[in-house]
Amino acid sequence: MTYIIVGASAGLGRSLTEKFAAEKNDLIIISSDIRDLIPIKSDLEIRFKVKIIPIEISFKKIPEDFSKIDQALSKMLPLDGILLPIGYSDANDTLELDDAVMIEIFNTNLISICILVKHFLSLLRERKSTIIGFGSVAAIRGRTKNATYAASKRGLESFFESLRHYTQNSEIIIQFYVLGYLDTSLGFEGQDKIFFRRADVKKLSETVYSNMFKDFGIVVYPKKWKLVKLLLPFVPWRIFKKINF
Repeated sequence: MTYIIVGASAGLGRSLTEKFAAEKNDLIIISSDIRDLIPIKSDLEIRFKVKIIPIEISFKKIPEDFSKIDQALSKMLPLDGILLPIGYSDANDTLELDDAVMIEIFNTNLISICILVKHFLSLLRERKSTIIGFGSVAAIRGRTKNATYAASKRGLESFFESLRHYTQNSEIIIQFYVLGYLDTSLGFEGQDKIFFRRADVKKLSETVYSNMFKDFGIVVYPKKWKLVKLLLPFVPWRIFKKINF
């Protein structure tokens, strides 16, 4: 089977890449720097005897086309799914964030993803396949911190719900994980105590792989965040405005 993984060089993307390769899937792996992908390709091809094609594309700017992926995919059809564990945040992300950085965050977390999914949607609709996106609990309600990141991830969650609605009469499985804090390098430093303890990306990768053809739509991971997602929207403003996490 063949999958595209965007954001494959680090964190959750790196973990998913290793898990899918270990399960004997061929992969097209995408990151903003080919130098990060070459050693991953060599390592996984040697260990798991699979085909890995690395492609350098930065999603900070909306890609002009996906010809590099199309060319690679022509040698690896059919396409069985796309995983999108890509994310970009900035430590200074408030509503005073530099315009250029704000645009990069929106492009990386939302706009470029939507355009890529649209590009491959007709191909995926030809067979049983899956598209898996990843959001964040940071998007449950807008706050001063991570304002742009949260807005982009909330938009992505809405896009995936629309995508699931649009493809309901096809064999495509659309999944979206709303993620709590993970043990990665992506922002949220210091949130590692008690309720905010970071979840292990290897366990998450195993969960994603074992459940990738289940039609559950949107799921919260880890489960302890489900109550937060359910209740936080109903917290009165006079209380919510004092929350700082």
